[in-house]
Amino acid sequence: METIIQKTLKLLLDKFEATYSVVTVTEENGHYRANIETDNAARLIGRNGQSLNALQILLKNILWSQNEEKIFVTVDVDNYRQDQESKVMQKVERTLELMRERNLSEIKLNPMSPYFRRLVHVWIANNFPEMTTDSIGEGEQRAVKVFYK
Repeated sequence: METIIQKTLKLLLDKFEATYSVVTVTEENGHYRANIETDNAARLIGRNGQSLNALQILLKNILWSQNEEKIFVTVDVDNYRQDQESKVMQKVERTLELMRERNLSEIKLNPMSPYFRRLVHVWIANNFPEMTTDSIGEGEQRAVKVFYK
């Protein structure tokens, strides 16, 4: 599957006349991560990651249409998304520490994109068995609420 993802992503990049040096694909627990190395990262990332998100959606739709099962893939450029993920998770960790220090029964995190909300839900489920999460709010204000079971 790594080769199929890599070839498909390269075809997309070539169609958009994007310059890149290397496309690598790794797999962990059924989730694929494609990283594009380029000298022009800003063009592929776009404002607030919008171009990167669009590229990821296109890739997923192509892969899903060609395969019977859904393939989960994250597209990254020069580890931009990975750095963002680390920053978000550090903020979440600090917020959970605050929750414990103040003996709060629940806490609402800042609004975030569906991608980051999913990461937070999965991370908390895997690392804090005494806690659970829920998404609350609407649209751009949708956020994760963390509370004890």
